[in-house]
Amino acid sequence: MIKTLLMLLIHIERWSFMSSSKVIKKHVIETVQALIDDCIISHEDLSRFVREKTDKTNPEYIRYEMESWYRTLGIENILGTEFNLKSPYFTQNEIIDAYNNNEIILCVPKGISRKQLGQLFNLNSWAFEDELISKTTEVEDFWFKTKSSLLPEHLNKPGMEIQRLYQKEGKLGMSLERYITFIARMRYLTGKTPDTKHKIWLTHGKYESKAMLIAGFDSKVNFSVHGWLPNFHTPYVGGRYVVIPDHL
Repeated sequence: MIKTLLMLLIHIERWSFMSSSKVIKKHVIETVQALIDDCIISHEDLSRFVREKTDKTNPEYIRYEMESWYRTLGIENILGTEFNLKSPYFTQNEIIDAYNNNEIILCVPKGISRKQLGQLFNLNSWAFEDELISKTTEVEDFWFKTKSSLLPEHLNKPGMEIQRLYQKEGKLGMSLERYITFIARMRYLTGKTPDTKHKIWLTHGKYESKAMLIAGFDSKVNFSVHGWLPNFHTPYVGGRYVVIPDHL
């Protein structure tokens, strides 16, 4: 409780020197969170200030919920710094359309490596550190949508064909970072692991310049990544698209 009160006094002192409403809002939220953590107030205490049911199609709600998920997983401990996400690119209408189309909206934070994401999501693979795999770290918070399904699409198509098909449709491809974020989020939302009997082509990124990666889970439900020639095809390997808004 003493810690909380000290934090409140510090924030009040800071506010007297600040003119930015965004900064004030940030410190108010941090103070309220500290009061909740110290059991001084509860979520029920705050509910009386909520006039309407939370609108889960609101872009700000999407940002807040995703940011909170990452923080709960411990991303700030892994990064060693404070963590925040930018607002999603999607409008509320685009979010509604995505949900109606059985799609999931995700964000890969900027600058986070595949190794750090693997640590965050409790996934292990040689591919997280192999220098033969091209770098696909996101330079900005990367918001995207993809089909919320446990099975991939375009089974029995070669990787190059799936890549060309997505390009023709104006879609992007999965990288290791995007894919393991999708896996972790699907596990969180559904309690199930995608691609346990199938794998997908990671069409964003290369292995040894010409090969592609295939990723998914083996029969023991261990995360598995392989480098393969992109003209290979089998009924057990397909694709997963990545879509960002047209207005970007």
